[in-house]
Amino acid sequence: MIERCVYNVALLLYLLFSLPKIGWERVRGKRHPSLMQRLGFFLPSPRGPTIWLHAVSVGEVKAASPFFLALKETFPGHWFCLTTTTQTGYEEARRSLPGLDATLFSPIDFSFVSRRFVKKIAPQLFFLVETDFWPQLLAALQKEGTQSFLISGKYSARAASRWKWFPHVARTLFSRFDLLCMQTEEYADRISPFVADRNKVCVTGNLKFDLKSKEVRELSLPGTWISLSCTHAPEESLLLDLLKGEPWHLFLAPRHPERFEEVALLLTNKKIPFIRWKDLSLFKGEKVVLVDSMGELASCYRRSSLAIMGGSFVPGIGGHNLLEPSLYGCPPLFGPYFFGQKQMAQNILKAKAGRQASLDNLILVIHEMLDDQRELKDRSLQLVSDLSGVVKTTIAALSHVFGARKKGILEVFLG
Repeated sequence: MIERCVYNVALLLYLLFSLPKIGWERVRGKRHPSLMQRLGFFLPSPRGPTIWLHAVSVGEVKAASPFFLALKETFPGHWFCLTTTTQTGYEEARRSLPGLDATLFSPIDFSFVSRRFVKKIAPQLFFLVETDFWPQLLAALQKEGTQSFLISGKYSARAASRWKWFPHVARTLFSRFDLLCMQTEEYADRISPFVADRNKVCVTGNLKFDLKSKEVRELSLPGTWISLSCTHAPEESLLLDLLKGEPWHLFLAPRHPERFEEVALLLTNKKIPFIRWKDLSLFKGEKVVLVDSMGELASCYRRSSLAIMGGSFVPGIGGHNLLEPSLYGCPPLFGPYFFGQKQMAQNILKAKAGRQASLDNLILVIHEMLDDQRELKDRSLQLVSDLSGVVKTTIAALSHVFGARKKGILEVFLG
């Protein structure tokens, strides 16, 4: 009881201190989730037994996609709800997962809010994708008898070192899961000391390995194209300074929509000719296409000879999904600060399906990749094929935890 009160007070103080930052972000154009929904009000009423998935943002929503499709086949007649924390995650879910019955913003983790949210949604099953552990939410789910699962789980060294200071709290938190399906042995080893029953921890792989390419708009643009994908400040400035004198055209896609205008101003100040995505039909040889519209990266990857992946050329971010461009035969090139998904980077490099470079040798590596373009494309597509099958492995692991009735349904999927 005391721990819960302390946590609620700490969360309230955090929100209060965050208000100036939120206000400034709103001025810059960043929208924030519906407050009333995040407080547990105006939620839809489920129309059947409920399965709830939580994916914190865009990358996790995409990772959830193949698993969600398998669940829809495995559990016919159920009501499916997905929650996310960010506006971009919400928009991605609405765009790429039309089979959802409801897309919502996740509850703020006050104990009374979590209880209200869980009682209204009343899920039989709860799946957390990758990470985003909220103690009060997991406690409320357990109290209501919901089976909770971590899928495609990640657990960083930084998180593990922090939880070492609060081992009792950590064991309580992670023991609320019925099963923790981790991406790698490394993550499993990190989280196991905080789980009372280590048989609840298994390794099933990264759900992003099961992403599939989709039908995309074919771009009939002349010249050689490179995608600058999911960039952060000051990566755009650093990369543009290196690339502006080269003969290639660039699709420039900032990671966060609220930075679109900032990057447009940067291009103007650097006197780099550019055109916005909505004006692509008017293309007249501009150096840069500013991809200031969500959901268009797949088309860019399909047209590009390679993709320079942002979040990896400056410290503190850790990189983004390297396998996504590979789905379209577009080999990834990433920087030295890639630690968010080390196994994915290792798979890419081992298969020689992409390259890692620093800013100092970036141009040289790009030339080498362009010279080896056909082989890199073939290796990228082969790697995607070789790594697939994680959804089936995950559901097979989950089948041992479900009751006999659900296990029979799972056999439909597992064959």
